[in-house]
Amino acid sequence: MIFKNSFLFLKKKIRSVYLNSNIYNKKISLYNESSLKYKPSPSLLDCLIKYKKKKIDINNYSLDEIWTDENLIEKDFDKLNSFFWLFSLDLKSSKREVQSILLKWIEKNNRFNSKSWETDVLAKRIIAWISNAKLTYEDGGVVYRNKFNSIVKKQTNHLVNEIKKDKWVDD
Repeated sequence: MIFKNSFLFLKKKIRSVYLNSNIYNKKISLYNESSLKYKPSPSLLDCLIKYKKKKIDINNYSLDEIWTDENLIEKDFDKLNSFFWLFSLDLKSSKREVQSILLKWIEKNNRFNSKSWETDVLAKRIIAWISNAKLTYEDGGVVYRNKFNSIVKKQTNHLVNEIKKDKWVDD
């Protein structure tokens, strides 16, 4: 029994080191730039996603320090990092502001982070970013689009690698 527990502990530690390594980061960073051409209709997800009908204008909020608050409780951290709040934004909101928020998130979370890259949060984030392409992608500059494409593909690669190992995979 002690041997089994020690083995499982060692396996978890080795996996954690691997997921945070440059080797893993390079593995999930590979992508073909021309492979990302998706513009979904927001109405496609109406039956899958519950969101508030009241739309919020992002310009009404101070967003300069959004990713610097380290004292968020787990539930709020997950809500913020899942980006499902994008579904509540008015499509007339400033694309520049939304893209600035995403760029700050990308700069802070470009590499695997066990907290913000948790499978459930990650899957929701990918859905929110792609489904809200009018705000998150359209009219973005070349540099922004390259960073956006890169991080979406990287997160998708990680999700594909991890989905079978997740305890909630049947949920």
